[in-house]
Amino acid sequence: MLKHVLILSTLFAHFASVLLMGQNVCANSTTTKLYCLIPTALHTPANQFNFFNEAFATQLSQLPLASPASGVIYEIQGGLPTVSNAGFGPIMTERAETIGRHAWYVAFTYQRFGFNSIDGTNLKDVPIVLRLSDNSVVTQTYNRIDATVNQYAGYATFGLTNRIDLSVAVPFERISMAMSTSGTEYSTTSNATASLQSYVPGSATGFGDVVLAAKGTVFNGEHVRMALGTELRLPSGDAKNFLGSGAVGIKPYFVASRRGTFSPHLNLGYQWNGNSVLATDATGNEQNLPGAFLYAFGADYSPKRYLTLVGDLLGQYVINSPTVTSPQSMTIKSRGVSVLGVLPNNSSYSTDALSLGFKAAGWSNLLVSANLMIRLNQGGLSCKLVPMAGISYTFK
Repeated sequence: MLKHVLILSTLFAHFASVLLMGQNVCANSTTTKLYCLIPTALHTPANQFNFFNEAFATQLSQLPLASPASGVIYEIQGGLPTVSNAGFGPIMTERAETIGRHAWYVAFTYQRFGFNSIDGTNLKDVPIVLRLSDNSVVTQTYNRIDATVNQYAGYATFGLTNRIDLSVAVPFERISMAMSTSGTEYSTTSNATASLQSYVPGSATGFGDVVLAAKGTVFNGEHVRMALGTELRLPSGDAKNFLGSGAVGIKPYFVASRRGTFSPHLNLGYQWNGNSVLATDATGNEQNLPGAFLYAFGADYSPKRYLTLVGDLLGQYVINSPTVTSPQSMTIKSRGVSVLGVLPNNSSYSTDALSLGFKAAGWSNLLVSANLMIRLNQGGLSCKLVPMAGISYTFK
């Protein structure tokens, strides 16, 4: 009996020291930062458990925004600015037309993200295996991670010339997370075991990464138009609370669209990211967030002057990103026990979503919009459905 008490005391001491190490890593915020939530629930230091935390954090911190492209555009007819009879354009993508010289566009949108899986593994059941540095204790855990984001964003676009638009997007987010953990600790030097259970909730509210953008028309045909643009993402959000990426981001892109009642459009771009606190190596040095090729194509259709229907396929190919494998079976040789857990991985993956929505005219140049993104695959951090609602106004 005394022997088992001593063994369990040793196990407790090991995990107490690990927990204290984790608190040192997050010393500036103890457990209040969401970056510390998962390591705290698992009683492991953040810098020794980067693989899952980074895969989760780097994807959670870069949520999509609606397009800052105006629904109403002005054209010069007879020497005077006149509202174009073109449709109201896409919602989540760009069109080549610009808003018009010295015109203004302001908008507000709301999106809700409820995450259900990461790299194909259900977030309600994530098996994770932990080992002490000396391999004297192995812990099998089963975990449930709940994560939702309510994103509010304000947009403004100014027509610098008839061919150049300048835009800014400012997101404000509320993130709610919780992690429930239960598991068994196995000593590899004896037959002792101990149970592990914890529940750690957390939330964060604040401004995200501000995005500055410029778009210019480079080909202005009778029906087909083309434009080039660039977005600059500023690391203004609190990355340790997943409100921002923690890295400067640059996205050059190309747009081609056709003007008319039925208006197909194509967007191609590349997202480059700088170093971030959310992506570190084994020694704690910051690394680049993964880059991605972005693509979107679809069409908007205006059956009535006051209504535009929008459909798009949105996708990205993320290059060499931190990911997790599907659950793998492992054996504790000294105990003859099989345990199940996800493993760290670096791989490229695609995310694709179908975006369906509409824009409807209200009073004057006031527009209301609604959209639903439907996830088509499970690459990265996945939401099955992302609803969006918005309101915008264009004036000159």
